[in-house]
Amino acid sequence: MRHTRIAELPGWKSRLGVMIVAAGLVLTCAARAADIKQLTEKLPRAYIGEFLWDGDSTVQNVVIAIDKVQALNEQNAEARGCGSYEAGRHMTKIDVQMFIRLSDLEVEIFERSPDGDAAFETDGSHRGKLSEDFQQIDAQWTSTASGKHGQLHLRASAKVACEPAQAL
Repeated sequence: MRHTRIAELPGWKSRLGVMIVAAGLVLTCAARAADIKQLTEKLPRAYIGEFLWDGDSTVQNVVIAIDKVQALNEQNAEARGCGSYEAGRHMTKIDVQMFIRLSDLEVEIFERSPDGDAAFETDGSHRGKLSEDFQQIDAQWTSTASGKHGQLHLRASAKVACEPAQAL
């Protein structure tokens, strides 16, 4: 074991080895804190894209506007905002809550409080990936009750409101 060898070194070499290991741990913690800070500061505040249920060709235009991003700890962040889905002439506004894991940029997106379509499904979540440059989200929706799936593809946008993507 490497730590055992450090302890066997004579006097000053042993202390130097311990200090190097401790400095490495401090730098690792500082780098993680900087990374979560970078994520919370640089995550785009708007995304636009499309959603399609598996086996259905109806494209739903999606808009997400993020109002707040906060670090939950050194490895996880939460983003909150609103969004809308538009399919044909039907639009549904929603509240959005997204969790991001820094280590692998895994995301889970929850949609709540649909306004405009009583049949809009919120019993499930989107799980997927945020690109390393934070510019794209690709995720799969899974309905909790039915197990039905759909695909969400979003790209960062300069600025949006919780309105249909076609209106921008």
